[in-house]
Amino acid sequence: MAAVRVEDAGPEGEFGGYRRRLVQQFELSEERSQLLSAVLVIYEQDLARVRDQQTARSMETMEPELRELGGRYWKMIRERVIPLNSRSEFDSFAAQNLVVIQAERES
Repeated sequence: MAAVRVEDAGPEGEFGGYRRRLVQQFELSEERSQLLSAVLVIYEQDLARVRDQQTARSMETMEPELRELGGRYWKMIRERVIPLNSRSEFDSFAAQNLVVIQAERES
């Protein structure tokens, strides 16, 4: 089932089209059709779990590069955009927003 093509995502879930084709091609009874629906719902949930785990791993891998990029652009904005007399205010603003960003990541 790993090679299933996802199509017709909608109210029936990611596998709506696949389910309909199986029911039609194999003339599944109502009981088997319901069983197939239940299996595909669990499969869809497992796929979402794997995607979420992979995204989390990917974010961890990207974290050092994202921090470096953030630092580079923060410095560029601070030194080239913010007026000299407002930089201490910008530093406070940046520090407060860093706390907010970290709190969002932890929750």
